[in-house]
Amino acid sequence: MIKKKLNKILFIINSLFLLVMLVSYTVPFIHPTYLWQISLLGIIFPFILAINILFAIYWLFSWKKYFWANLIIILSGMAHIDNIIANQKNKLPSKELNEIKVSKKHQFDQLINIMTYNVRLFNQNENLNNKNIEKDIIEIIKDKNPNILCLQEFNLTYKTKEIFDFYNIKSSDDNKLQIFTKYDVLNEGFVESINSCLYKDIILNDTIRVYNIHLQSNWVKTMKSSYLNRANESKKIKDHIKSSPFPVIVCGDFNDTPISFTYSTIKDNLADAFKESGIGIGNSFVAVPSLRIDYILHNTKYKSYNYKKHKYELSDHFPISCDILVP
Repeated sequence: MIKKKLNKILFIINSLFLLVMLVSYTVPFIHPTYLWQISLLGIIFPFILAINILFAIYWLFSWKKYFWANLIIILSGMAHIDNIIANQKNKLPSKELNEIKVSKKHQFDQLINIMTYNVRLFNQNENLNNKNIEKDIIEIIKDKNPNILCLQEFNLTYKTKEIFDFYNIKSSDDNKLQIFTKYDVLNEGFVESINSCLYKDIILNDTIRVYNIHLQSNWVKTMKSSYLNRANESKKIKDHIKSSPFPVIVCGDFNDTPISFTYSTIKDNLADAFKESGIGIGNSFVAVPSLRIDYILHNTKYKSYNYKKHKYELSDHFPISCDILVP
């Protein structure tokens, strides 16, 4: 009798969470102008998923017909779950990657390593009790030695100028967005009326366009305006990407989850390096274990390998990187 009452209560609670999960599946398709509050579901989606999985396990041993209800609703959102948890589809050991570099079969391909990192002004505001942030981040960059490096919240100082020197680029500005590369640059600029999106046309075998994005952060008092601004900017960025004369790679801090209007708009028909070659939970924000807000997206004719989240807590973000094979 007690168990029956308990199951009824759990059934009601579970039904509410399943309903919330179903609603969360619609988030990428609804512009925040119409219902900005629904965008918040993208942040809590991993927790909703975890709770419904626990309910599914409970019902499996208690009341099987409700297990199937949970399973069906969970599996119907696999496209969203794949954005949170990756299964390492494309991974090549260093030996094979080196073989690609010299293989006659790939003689016209270029394997590039790309990294994106929100460095939070190199701790200028002293958010962390570490006086060596600049030095430590610069050492990481030198050690990982990416061919293309996208930094957000950059701060030009005598010390951080070393990054320009490392890439043999003249340090001519103090833009908060920077794209460093070891290749020649044909052209560069900001997306019109959006200072949060920088691009450079980089010459490889062919020319590619690399975007570096940093969209507005979430603050409790300005949640609504943050979602609206990101949504509007993401549409402008998408239009700019579509008009690009070159294949694109898009990097940066979107300040939004994969279950969001912002992400789905910018990603559009691009591939997500995390989904192609990542493994495990893709969180990139240090403070929240399930929050992925940093991305490397690319043209689908490219292949990405060895996606990595580098667990350095020198900012509020982790740096992420991958190898991309560019034909």
